[in-house]
Amino acid sequence: MDETTTLPEPRELSRLRAQIDRVDAELLDLMAARLRLAEATLRVKRSHGLLSVDVRREAAVVSRGARLARERGLDPELVRDIFWRLIELSRSAQAASGVDR
Repeated sequence: MDETTTLPEPRELSRLRAQIDRVDAELLDLMAARLRLAEATLRVKRSHGLLSVDVRREAAVVSRGARLARERGLDPELVRDIFWRLIELSRSAQAASGVDR
């Protein structure tokens, strides 16, 4: 059998992949919810005359994410990168929606 020959996918593998797909969808739902909360946070900041970016809060969120990752047996540095990307995603969505103006 060569590398181009494909065998039917075992049912167990199909079930596991379907579960991964569901978790991925849930992750995206959570990311969208986080973006909505970030936009609401920005509106509150603006209504109270606060700066839109709070670098200390961002650093605390990332540090907390790394700590929680470590507690769960995940690579804290990779999770730290993910949290920075989530913050970047929030900023980008805010800019695109005009919320940051």
